[in-house]
Amino acid sequence: MCIRDRVSTQSTGKDHQVGMAERTEDIPLISHNIKGHGKLLGCVAITTILGCMVFGPMSPFVVAALVWNGWYAAAIGLATFLAIPFVVQLPPSSGLGRFYLLAAGWFNSGVTLHIENRAVDLIGSEASMWCMHPHGTSIGLGFTLNGAIRFKALQPNKFVPGELSSRVSPERLSKISGIQAPALFRLPLIRPMLHMFGACTPATKAGLLGLLHDNCDLGILPGGMDEVALYRKGSERVYIRRRAGFIKYALQHGYLLIPGYTFGECDVYSTLGGGKILDWMQKRFGLVCPIFWGPHWWCPLLPDANVEIHTVLGNPLQLPKIEAPTNKQVEDYHQLYIDQLTDLYDRYKHKFGHPDRALNLF
Repeated sequence: MCIRDRVSTQSTGKDHQVGMAERTEDIPLISHNIKGHGKLLGCVAITTILGCMVFGPMSPFVVAALVWNGWYAAAIGLATFLAIPFVVQLPPSSGLGRFYLLAAGWFNSGVTLHIENRAVDLIGSEASMWCMHPHGTSIGLGFTLNGAIRFKALQPNKFVPGELSSRVSPERLSKISGIQAPALFRLPLIRPMLHMFGACTPATKAGLLGLLHDNCDLGILPGGMDEVALYRKGSERVYIRRRAGFIKYALQHGYLLIPGYTFGECDVYSTLGGGKILDWMQKRFGLVCPIFWGPHWWCPLLPDANVEIHTVLGNPLQLPKIEAPTNKQVEDYHQLYIDQLTDLYDRYKHKFGHPDRALNLF
């Protein structure tokens, strides 16, 4: 019997089947919408966070320009301000998380998190890895607005579905994290922002294994920067075929995987693309700097407010604990994960996305 057949008929011990899913209408969904506090505050939150992400990589050049023009005092002041977080790590701030979640108010329909009831049952009893797709071209709206920051805002009655918050202990809550590109922690402004969110860990082998060893709940964008480079407005693209490392590590720790897909992520911005240039940046620096813009000429950082953002988590996949999985085992479970992700997308695209769009896997 192959792995796919065995997992399809295997119980996790909680009377939960992890095989191919039933029809969408047969699976109860727990949904939670954040409306924010209006477009103005939503605009401020988005432009502040994205502004830091845009200005951060450019700031050293700004310092150099100030020196070039003889404005030494301004250059020293700015350089000192940018350097402090590299000497002293800023403490986590739930207030920053709550501020960023105001971004939901920019969207006409807010942002919504949907979790299949069977996934909630499993998440409530053990640590899980939320595997989110796609990355998107900017900060990853689904990953950030519908991920760990909701929990780190420390207002579960406001930002987290009650069915889930009531099952997550304070100890688990304190350990929740999300995996981020290591290069981001080396950039001015972005580094302190990630530390202050209190839910960001570098996407290194040591970082991921540390979270798994401590049995932490975590979020991950398996497609990473390669998925950013793939972004095309109106095209559902996921970089997953060559990303099996997280499967290997999850097998070594017997983790619960929760595939997630954000409908609307590929519709909020237009992009210049980049092709080989972005691929070179990814290989050389470990990150890409895409050129993207929203529909508003007066503030290109703002996304399309008419787009509905729906993140759906479902098709939970409980992996067995295999301390030294073979390449064949990793390959089989990786394919099973891809099947579950594809099934999740196909079942919900009619309800939350575009029925005529296929999921493109790279």
